Amino acid sequence: MLNLPQKTFEKIKKVLLRQEKEIEKEIKAIEKDDPVKGDGLAESSEPGTDSWMADMHGRALVLGQSLHTILANTKKSLANLRSGKYGKCENCGKQIEPERLEVIPTATLCLSCSRKKSSKK
Repeated sequence: MLNLPQKTFEKIKKVLLRQEKEIEKEIKAIEKDDPVKGDGLAESSEPGTDSWMADMHGRALVLGQSLHTILANTKKSLANLRSGKYGKCENCGKQIEPERLEVIPTATLCLSCSRKKSSKK
């Protein structure tokens, strides 16, 4: 378990819980606004309607996929908080810097491993 002061631990937990709710809300809004998934499909009698619908649907899919990935990372971080695994680098097993976790609460790599990974790209 990460050696964080209780105040910092609670702050990170609150941020993750708030982020989880906000992302779930955004996903629902995107699905609602998607013209293909919406309640009523637009009449395609006007020129360009089909291409507009395809474009908007494509944008909704990409944004939705990104939000689902962020949500999964947030849920994983919350589960790790509950299980006591939070704050451990998935690469080297060392403790992730508390300052890093305060800025990026879903971080899974310590700063050193993150830099190594970025330099390989």
